[in-house]
Amino acid sequence: MILSSHSQFISMMSLSRPKSSGSKIGPHSDFREAPDLDRGPQKDKKKQNILKIGTWNVRSLIRPGKTENLILEMERLNMDIVGISEIKLRDQRDYWQNNHRIIYSGDEKGVAGVGIVLNKEWGKRVKSIVLLNSRIIMIKLFLNDKEDVAVIQTYFPTSAHIDDEIEEVYDQLDEVLELVEAKDSLIVLGDWNAVVGETKEDNVTGSYGYGRINKRGKRLVDFCKEKEFVITNTLFKQPNNRRYTWTAPGGINKYQIDYIMVKRKQQKNVLQSKTYPGADINSDHNLLSMKFRPSSRKQFRQFSKKQHFDFSRLKDAETRTKFQDAVKEEINNINDDNAPTNINDKWTVLKNSIVKAASNTLGTTKDSPRKPWMNEEIIKLIEERRKYKNSNHIDDRIKYRYFKNIVNREAKKAKEVWLGELCEEIESLLKCGKLEKAHNLIKKYFNQRRQMGNSIEDENKKLLIDDNDIVKRWKNYIEKLYHDDDELDELTEEDENDGNEITREEFMSALNALKSKKACGKDQIPAELIKALDMDMKDFMFSIIQESYDTGEMPNDFQDSEIVILPKKARSKRCEDFRTLSILSHTSKILTTIIKRRIEKKIDLQLEEDQFGFRNGKGTREAILSLRLLIDESLRINKPLFIAFVDLQKAFDNVNWNLMLKILKDIEINFKDRRVIHSLYKNQVAGIQINNSERKTARIKKGVRQGCTISPYLFNIYIEKAIAECRECCTGIVLNGDKRIQMLRFADDIAITAPDEYNLKRALECMDEVMDKYKMKINMNKTEILMCAKETEEINIKIKDNPIKQTKNFKYLGSCITENGKSTADIIQRIAQAKAAF
Repeated sequence: MILSSHSQFISMMSLSRPKSSGSKIGPHSDFREAPDLDRGPQKDKKKQNILKIGTWNVRSLIRPGKTENLILEMERLNMDIVGISEIKLRDQRDYWQNNHRIIYSGDEKGVAGVGIVLNKEWGKRVKSIVLLNSRIIMIKLFLNDKEDVAVIQTYFPTSAHIDDEIEEVYDQLDEVLELVEAKDSLIVLGDWNAVVGETKEDNVTGSYGYGRINKRGKRLVDFCKEKEFVITNTLFKQPNNRRYTWTAPGGINKYQIDYIMVKRKQQKNVLQSKTYPGADINSDHNLLSMKFRPSSRKQFRQFSKKQHFDFSRLKDAETRTKFQDAVKEEINNINDDNAPTNINDKWTVLKNSIVKAASNTLGTTKDSPRKPWMNEEIIKLIEERRKYKNSNHIDDRIKYRYFKNIVNREAKKAKEVWLGELCEEIESLLKCGKLEKAHNLIKKYFNQRRQMGNSIEDENKKLLIDDNDIVKRWKNYIEKLYHDDDELDELTEEDENDGNEITREEFMSALNALKSKKACGKDQIPAELIKALDMDMKDFMFSIIQESYDTGEMPNDFQDSEIVILPKKARSKRCEDFRTLSILSHTSKILTTIIKRRIEKKIDLQLEEDQFGFRNGKGTREAILSLRLLIDESLRINKPLFIAFVDLQKAFDNVNWNLMLKILKDIEINFKDRRVIHSLYKNQVAGIQINNSERKTARIKKGVRQGCTISPYLFNIYIEKAIAECRECCTGIVLNGDKRIQMLRFADDIAITAPDEYNLKRALECMDEVMDKYKMKINMNKTEILMCAKETEEINIKIKDNPIKQTKNFKYLGSCITENGKSTADIIQRIAQAKAAF
C-alpha cells in the first residue's frame, strides 16, 4: 500500500506533544465540525427544505486529482452547492463527474476562472446559466412552482490590480443582478479580496467579521448598502478559526476576504454561516459555508426532465413480446364510438399506444457511472494530509508539504495508468470492429459536454435568462429567419394516377433503414420502437403511410419539427451565434425515404459532373482531390489559376418553395410524389421549448426541411438550375484536351475557376444576378479569391461596390488550399486538430 510505505517518515516526525482526541461537541468547535449539527443525512435536509451552499478559492483545478478532491470534500461535509474561484481553467464547460455537475467559465490565458459545483439533486435543477466571463457566473435553480434560487459566484481582482479593474467587475455584477427577479431567492458569494472588518455596519455586516476594514472592504460595504445585501458570515458568533477565510504566505496573518451575501429581507432564512478550516484541497483559502432555508415553505419539487426508454430490454424476447401485446391492447381498448376517422386521429391513436406501452414495459434508462481513476490509496493520502492542515507546528507543516507532494505525484501516476488502460480498451474495440462500443467509451470519458448556457440577448442586446422569455425570442428570430412574402401556392390538381402506389416492400425497406439512437421529433416515437412493433401494428402504420400518399393528407406530427439549439462558439449570446437543428418524426422519414428513392435517379441525371454533394460515389474527398489536381496541373504547365470560393448566405434556408416545386414538375417528377412534398411543406411549423417552459411554435415559409431525407436532393436540383443560368458567363479553365472546368461544387460550397481576373469578376457578377432571381444572396464578407501561380499578383474585384477579399490560403471542405498548391499547411492544421481533440 502507498500509505504504509510512508509510515517510517511519519514515525520519525512524531512528536511527544498530545494528539487530538477526536471531534469536539458543540457549535463552536475550533477545528472540526459537530457531526450532529452539520452532517445530518441528506434526506433530513430535504425534509427541512435546507440548502447547504459554500464558496471556496481552490487555487487551480488543473492538477490531476484536484476536482476529485473537491467532490470528496463536498460529500464529506454534505454540501449541496459550492462556488469555486481561481480555477485557472480555460474555455467554458458544463459536465457531470462522480454524480456532481460542474459548470465553469475560464479565460483564454487560464489565469482567473469561476465555477459552480452541484450535487446530483441540485445539478438537475439548473434552469439557466449565465457565463459572463472568468470572474462572474450565475445559475438559476428551480426550487418549486413559487420560487427559484439565483446563485452568483464572483472572483474579484487582487490588490495587485488597479481600482478601475475593480469597478469594472462591480459594473458587470450590476448587469447580472438586473437579471434576477424580485420574487426569487438570491445568493451572491465568492472571493472579494476585500476586508469588511469586525465592526457592525448599517445592517450590512454583523459583529463577527475578522480583522480591520480596508479600502476595498468599504467599497464592498457600500455596494451591499446599495443592493440591500447582508454579509452572512459576519452575523454568527464563531471562534476566530471559523471566521477567517485566507491565510497569507508564511502562515501567520489571516484574513476574511471570502463572503456569502443574501438579500436583507432573506436574512431570517440564513440558519448558519461559517468556515470549515478542516476542509483541504491544498489551498490557502478555507471553505466558507452557509445553511439557507428559502422563503417559500413549499416542498422542493423535482425539476422534470425528459426520460428515455430503455431500448436494451427489447433484446429480450419476452419483454419484446410484452411490448407488442401492450400496443395491441391499447389499440383494442378503443371503443367503436371513439374509432379514428381521419388520418391525423389514426396516427394519434397509434402514437399514444406505442408510448404508453413502452412506458409500462420498458422503463427508462439510467446513466452508468464513470469508472473513477482516483483509488482508495490516494483518498487515504488526502485524508492523512488533511490532519496536518491547520497545525502551526513546524513538524506538522513539513508533514503537510510531504503529503501534498505525494498526493500530486500519485494522482498524476494513477491518472496516467487509467488513461493508458482506457485507450488500450478503446483500441482493442476498434480492432475488433466494435465501433459503437468504442465511440460510447470515448463519449463517456472524453467528451466533456460544452454547454454555453441558454441565456441569449434580445433585439436590444438585453440578456434574457427566463425560459419563457428565451423561447419567445427564439420564436421571433426563427419566424423572421424563415419569413417569405411569397406564400406557397396551392398545388394544381393533375392526373391522380400519376404515381405508383406504395408497396409493402418499399415500406418495409424504408422502415428497416431508419437509424437507431437518434433524437425524436414532436411525436416522441424513436426508431427502436417502430422496428419492434409486430406485423399487425406495422400493417396499421403501413395503411397510414399509404393513405398519406394516396390523399396528400398528412398527420400534423409529420409536418412539424422540434428545434434544438447549439452554440457555434464560446460565450454565444446572439441568436446568430447559435446553430438551429430541426428534429423530425421518425415515422415521417419512412414516407420521405420512399419518395427519395423514387426521385433521386431523375434528379441525379440533371446534375453536372462538377457537383460532388449528396451523390453516390462522390464526396468531399473526391472534391478536394479534384481541386488539388487542378491546381497541381496549372502550376506544372505554368498557367495561372484564379479561384473564387463563393459563400451563399444560408443557402439551404432560402430555397423558395414555389420555384422548387416548379423545378420538380419541369423534370417530370410524378404528381403524387410532388403532392407529398407539397403537403410536408405546407403549414410547416417548428416547435421550441427550453426546459419546462411553455412550448412555442414558429411558422416556416422557406428553406428545405432540416433532417429530411429528401432535402439534399431538393437542394441539389434547385441550385443546379440556378448554376445552369450562370454557366454562359463562366469561362472556366482548360488545361489538357478540350474539357473545360468551370467550377467545383459540394452542395452550396462553390469554387469558380477562371484563367484571369477579368473572367473571374464576370462570373461572380453573373452569379450574383442569378442568385437574386432564385432568392439567394452571395455573402460578400465570406467569399474569397485565391490565385494559384508561381508568381502571384494583387487582385481587385468588386461586386456591387463590395470588395472581395484575396487570400493566400482557404479552408475548402475542411482542407487548407494554398496558393502554392502544397499540402504542408493542411497537414499541420490536421495534426493540431488531433492534438486538441485528445
